[in-house]
Amino acid sequence: MAGDDFKMSFAIECENLTKVFKGEPKIVALDGISLKVPEGSVFGLFGPNGAGKSTLISILMGLTLPSQGSARVLGHDVVYESFKIRSKVGLLPEGFGLYDGMTAFENLKYFGLLDGIPPGDIDQKIMNTLERVGLKDRANHRVSTFSRGMKQRLGIAQALLKDPKLLILDEPTVGIDPDGVMDFRRIIQDVVREGKTVFLSTHLLRDLGMVCTHTAIIRRGKIIVQGSMEELASKMKSVKGYTYQVHLKAGDVGKLLQDLKTLPQVVETRVEEEGRVIFIMSKEDIANEIFSLVSKGQYSVEALTSSKPDWEELYKFYSEEADVK
Repeated sequence: MAGDDFKMSFAIECENLTKVFKGEPKIVALDGISLKVPEGSVFGLFGPNGAGKSTLISILMGLTLPSQGSARVLGHDVVYESFKIRSKVGLLPEGFGLYDGMTAFENLKYFGLLDGIPPGDIDQKIMNTLERVGLKDRANHRVSTFSRGMKQRLGIAQALLKDPKLLILDEPTVGIDPDGVMDFRRIIQDVVREGKTVFLSTHLLRDLGMVCTHTAIIRRGKIIVQGSMEELASKMKSVKGYTYQVHLKAGDVGKLLQDLKTLPQVVETRVEEEGRVIFIMSKEDIANEIFSLVSKGQYSVEALTSSKPDWEELYKFYSEEADVK
C-alpha cells in the first residue's frame, strides 16, 4: 500500500538471513545476515567474489528462497510477495542477457512490455532512458555491434526503464571504461536526487566507493560491518588515529610545530610541500584544538583539513579486524 511505503524508513531489511546449498560438502552462502538499507541512500555491498553478494540479491528478488531468516524489500516479504517486489525494483543482475540480433531500442521495448509498461508510453520512455545512459545515438544499432561496456550501459537502461523505487545493481561497472564509470556515478546521483534508493554490490571499491552514502562489507557469507560512511570512517579513526593538514600561507613554521607539540594528543607532526603544509597525527579528534591554536598565533592559514580514509583503507581495516576476531 502507498501509505505503508511512505512510512517505511528502510528500503531493504534482512534479519538473520541464511542460505545453505545442500550437498557434500554443504555450502553456507549466507550466514545469518542482518542488514538495513535506508531509503534514499546509495548503499554499497562490498566483498570479494564468492562472498555471497549475488545470492543475497537473488533472495531479495524472490528468485531464491532463504534457508532461514526473513527479508523485506519496500515493505514486501521476499518469500510471499516477490511479484510486488519485482514490479517496483529495477534489477541489473551480474551476467544479464541481451538479444544480440535486436537493436538497443528493440531490447528495451521487449523487456519494458514484459515489465508492464503501457505501450502508449514506452517509446518515449526508451529514448529518454537511452539518452540518460549515453546510448541515444545507438538506439537503432544491433546489440551485436556493442562493446562490453555499451552492453553494460544498456543493462542499466533496462533497470531504469520502469522508473523503479529501488535499483539493485550487481557488479554494474564491470567492463565499463573510466569515462563510463564517471557517467555511471552521475546516473546514480541523479537517481537518488529523484528520491530513489540504490543498492549495488561490487568488488570494485575504487569505482563505486565514492558514490556510496552507506555500506556493508561481506566476507564468507557474513556481514562484518555496516553503517554510514561517516560512522565507518569515525570508528577507524578512533582506532588508528586522526590525521590533519594545516595549509599555511604565512608564519613561522617552526613555532607552529612547537605549538602543536604542546597538545598532548598529538602523536606525530611533519612538514610537507616545501614548508607550506603541516601534517598532524593524533590519538583523538583535536580539530577544535588545532583551530584554536592557529587562530591565537600569528599564522595565516589557508585551510585546515581532516584526512578521510579511502575505500581501500576502510576495507583493509575492517577485514583485518574481522580476521583478528
